Amino acid sequence: MAVLIVVCPCALGLATPTAIMVGAGRGADLGILIKSLDVLERTRDITTVVFDKTGTLTRGKLTVTDVIVGEGLEEAELVGRAGAAEANSEHPIGRALGALGVGKR
Repeated sequence: MAVLIVVCPCALGLATPTAIMVGAGRGADLGILIKSLDVLERTRDITTVVFDKTGTLTRGKLTVTDVIVGEGLEEAELVGRAGAAEANSEHPIGRALGALGVGKR
């Protein structure tokens, strides 16, 4: 990095966004979603983290625990449609919905 900065001062301007993008992508692979760059920057001030026991922390995988169906809908139809819509999703919430459709058939 030091050689790049000496040779090309704009290298730091290129390296910083690239490092943020790679870090956010790696975090997403591990199930850590970052809302925005502002949120990421504010994390440096965090001194305490408190978790509740919802299963996402202990298993590291989001799951759907309850389905509440509105009037005029059947649970099986709702679950089937949600599962079909999210079956190929790479997003953690989409995967949880996709798994719900598979598990309820």
